[in-house]
Amino acid sequence: TIGDEFQRTIGAFYAIYWLMRLEVDGKDGFANGVDDDWKPFELTDADDMRVTHGDKRIGFKENAQWPFFHKLLLDAHLFEEKKVTSMFKTTTKLVVNEQRLVSLLALTAIHDIMKMSMILPEVQKEHEPYHGYGAGDIIGDHDHALAYVMEHFPDMLPSFRELESSEKLSVKFTQCNLCFNHGWFVQAEAPPGAIFTKFREALIRDHKSQIGHQDVALYFVHWLTDLAGAEPTPLSGCEKFVTKFPLPVLNSFLRSFEFVGKIATQTETEVMEEYLKMRWAESGMPVGPVPSGDSSVARMRLLCMAQMNAPAVLKGFAELAEEDVELLSLEMARSGCVGQSFSAELVPKDVISRQEGPAFLVYYGPAFLQNLGNDSAV
Repeated sequence: TIGDEFQRTIGAFYAIYWLMRLEVDGKDGFANGVDDDWKPFELTDADDMRVTHGDKRIGFKENAQWPFFHKLLLDAHLFEEKKVTSMFKTTTKLVVNEQRLVSLLALTAIHDIMKMSMILPEVQKEHEPYHGYGAGDIIGDHDHALAYVMEHFPDMLPSFRELESSEKLSVKFTQCNLCFNHGWFVQAEAPPGAIFTKFREALIRDHKSQIGHQDVALYFVHWLTDLAGAEPTPLSGCEKFVTKFPLPVLNSFLRSFEFVGKIATQTETEVMEEYLKMRWAESGMPVGPVPSGDSSVARMRLLCMAQMNAPAVLKGFAELAEEDVELLSLEMARSGCVGQSFSAELVPKDVISRQEGPAFLVYYGPAFLQNLGNDSAV
C-alpha cells in the first residue's frame, strides 16, 4: 500500500541516521529500534518483551561486521578524514561530508516516487527512443521514469535540482540498470564477463567514465539503506537485515562492496582476481596460503561457492581424475571478456594462449555445494 511505501521510505531514512551514528548509538538503533521516548534500545535480555526476536537482535549487534559498514560510508565520501593539529600532535578526525549526505537524503526522498502511477512521465518526441520507449509512451519502469525526469526535467525535482553538478551525476547513476547480480559475484558463480560487462558498459557508455569509486560506493549505500528499511516498521530497527536476512550473507555482501567499486578503474577480470584472493586469505578455514598453479582460479571459485563446505569440496577436487581436474581448471579460469585473462601463474597456459569461449556460469553451483551434508564431495 501507499502507507507501507511511506513507512519504508522513513525506514530508509532511519537506516542512514543509524549508520551515520555507529560510534554513538547507531548500532543499538539499527538492531533494536527506539523506545517510547525515541531513545535507541540497548538490549541485553533476549526475552525483553519490548521487542520481537530479541536473540536475533543481540546476535546481530554482536556479530555484524560494523567496520565494513563504516568502510562503505568512507568509500562513498559520506565521511571525510581531516587532520587536526594542536600544539603537541596531529590527529585525524572524521567529519560528515554534508554535501554528499544531502545528496543521499535527496535520493532517498525521491527514489520511489514514480511508484505513484499518476505521475509517470510520457516520453517527448525530442527524447525518443528512451530505454525502449517511444514518443508518447508512458515510462512504466519506476527507475527509468525517475531517471528520465532527472535528465530532462530536473526542475520538477527541487531537492535534486539544487544539488551540485557532480552530485547530480552520482545520484543519476543510482538509477541505472546495471544488470549486476551480486550473488554471482559474492559466490563466484559466474565468470567476470557475465558479472561485470554490462556494469562496466554503463560506466563507460552511459556515463562517459565520469563515475568514480566513490559513486559506485554511494550506489551501494543507497541499495543497503533502501533494503534495510524494506519492512514498514521504521521504529523497530532495520528488521529486514536484523531478523530476516542471514547475517553471514550480509557480511559477505558488505565485504564485497569495496571490490565492486574498483570496476570504475580496473578491468572485470582484475577485480574478480583480487576478490578471489581476498576470500581465500580471509576464509578462516584450513586451506593454506593463496594458491598458485593451473587450478588456482578453479579452487578459489569453489571455495566461494561451497562456503563452509569448502574444505571437503577442495579435498574432493584434489581427488578427481587428472583429466577432470584439467578440464575444470581450464573452463573455470575463462574470463568471458575479450582480451582479458587472470594472472598467468593462476591459470593453465591454454587460457592465456587461446583466449576462447564460451565461459560458463555454474548456475546453482553454490546451492548444490552448500547442501552437501554428509555426502561425499566426489
